[in-house]
Amino acid sequence: MTNTTDSPVKSDNNTLEKKQKSREEKLYIRKKTIANGIWCFFRFVILFGLGFVIMYPLIYMISCSFRDRNDMNDPTVMWIPRHFTLKIIKETLEAMDFWNTLKTTLILNIGCAFVQVLSCAVTGYGFARFKFKGKNIMFIIVIMMILVPPQIISLPLYTQFRHFGFGKFSVNLLDSMLTMYLPAMTGNGIRAGLMILIFRQFFRGLPRELEDAAYIDGCGPFRTFVQVMIPNATSAFLTVFLFSVVWYWNDYYVSSTFFNNTRTIALMLQNLDTELKQRIFNSATVDISPREQIVWKEAGCLLSITPILLLYICLQKYFTEGIERSGLVG
Repeated sequence: MTNTTDSPVKSDNNTLEKKQKSREEKLYIRKKTIANGIWCFFRFVILFGLGFVIMYPLIYMISCSFRDRNDMNDPTVMWIPRHFTLKIIKETLEAMDFWNTLKTTLILNIGCAFVQVLSCAVTGYGFARFKFKGKNIMFIIVIMMILVPPQIISLPLYTQFRHFGFGKFSVNLLDSMLTMYLPAMTGNGIRAGLMILIFRQFFRGLPRELEDAAYIDGCGPFRTFVQVMIPNATSAFLTVFLFSVVWYWNDYYVSSTFFNNTRTIALMLQNLDTELKQRIFNSATVDISPREQIVWKEAGCLLSITPILLLYICLQKYFTEGIERSGLVG
């Protein structure tokens, strides 16, 4: 005979177990929710703090660019200007002769960046795909181009461009854009060693079957590079082009070494104090307190970085992709 009292007892036990499990599950879910909430709060605080530290110079720059210079002597003005004005921006535009300077800078920087990308791409492709005597030694020289600062080679370059040529056929190239274009054409421009390294790493990552298929179809090395490798390396080209534009844009040391009358954004920003006194106040001896000069300097910095920021915002996706595929991260 079966015990009829077992089934109610078992059912009661099952009910208690289910209630206990449901309580444990609710307690676990509650603890997990609280833990996730605490972690989200701390993550927000950390990211907000890091973002503020990174964005602080830009926020302060924008704040100073649109305030009156008298606000710099007011201790109550921290972020929001008491006297909002566009006068400082207009005076800085005038002092920097911004539009003519921007035109000169674009002609110089975009042109140099373009020819430097081509020369570095050819050089990087040669190091990545071809075997020749002295390859390792030459690549060590490329690495040295990254390590050696431009100050070391500026004097020899100055002498070379001052008397460019031989004997009676020598010409003075100083204060000419050729002083920037010629090194870029030969793969010796600003930070050219790093760009050659980026192209070398990128081309080494492409499959050799692409070149083998091109050779079978009758393409030579140059035609293979132009018709096969370049279309597959657009992201690397764009990345190196952006790097080159930024470095040429921000350069003032090399430019000040070779240029006397040619003005770029970086050079005008470097000499902004003198230009302000001459163009705005019509006196080279006018006394302006260093604290009040901050508004014009910050406005000049804001004007100088705006084109680069717009360029990066438009091309950010391709820039990130090129960095990842070039092998410089990860």
